[in-house]
Amino acid sequence: MSDHKHSSTGAWALNALEDAERAEVEAYLDENPEAAEEARSLAETATHLAAAAGSETPPPRLKKDIMSAIKQTRQLPPMPKQDDGVDEPAAAEHAAPAASPAPLEQREIAPEQESPGDDVVSLDAFRRKQQSTRILAAAATVLLLSSGVLTGVVMVQQNELDETKQLLADTARYQEMVGQIMTASDAKMTNAPSSSGGMIHLSYSAEEGVMVLASSNLPELPEGRAYELWLISDDGAAPAGMLSEAEASGAESKILEGPMEGITHIGITVEPATGSEQPTTDPIVLSEL
Repeated sequence: MSDHKHSSTGAWALNALEDAERAEVEAYLDENPEAAEEARSLAETATHLAAAAGSETPPPRLKKDIMSAIKQTRQLPPMPKQDDGVDEPAAAEHAAPAASPAPLEQREIAPEQESPGDDVVSLDAFRRKQQSTRILAAAATVLLLSSGVLTGVVMVQQNELDETKQLLADTARYQEMVGQIMTASDAKMTNAPSSSGGMIHLSYSAEEGVMVLASSNLPELPEGRAYELWLISDDGAAPAGMLSEAEASGAESKILEGPMEGITHIGITVEPATGSEQPTTDPIVLSEL
């Protein structure tokens, strides 16, 4: 088997051979049914590719969308120019006119009821198809990247919106609680220093069952430790929740709601971050109510 002739079957399928070369390849195909079947398949594929290119004009909106995406998206580095060393205009001028392969004796290359000319395309048409495919692939890549960037922006904006909504809700609740305390007949406010540094500011109403606690300059605790609140009565200390890092730093206020009858003191201890049922350390804050 001639490697040169076999490798030329692709060019034969594209009708890109000179007459002499085409005759040699066709003689080779007559003697090799397997190669002839492969050449027929290549010719059909080339025909389908050419037909798929079509001449339909894309909608004007497609260009607008692609140009908009290009402006907003970091572009890929330019593809290296493929130079096959052939001056296509000059080559086209001297190239043999496109023609159908000469019929082979008793060969089964061309489908029945179709002329060989229907199974092949010119090399120029094939190259134009390749160029169109590269352009469409690049456009699809741009649109895909643009879609990914847009999705990321939307997600970030949605997260920021959710955080803003939560902040507004917390602020509204804080103002509502403070309003309840300030309008209560038994409203009280007091400051309690921490033995480890910092200060606790309390506003509360036993009648309304509401207490707002704000801290300032409490020391940062090591990992695994946290501040725990205690409401103290004659019956002992009852856990009233943990201070979050934001609450301990003073960035946020702690709101306590519930019956306060019989509560005489509020205390704060340093406990494991998961909390304790009873105080395990001496209180750093102990304030009479």
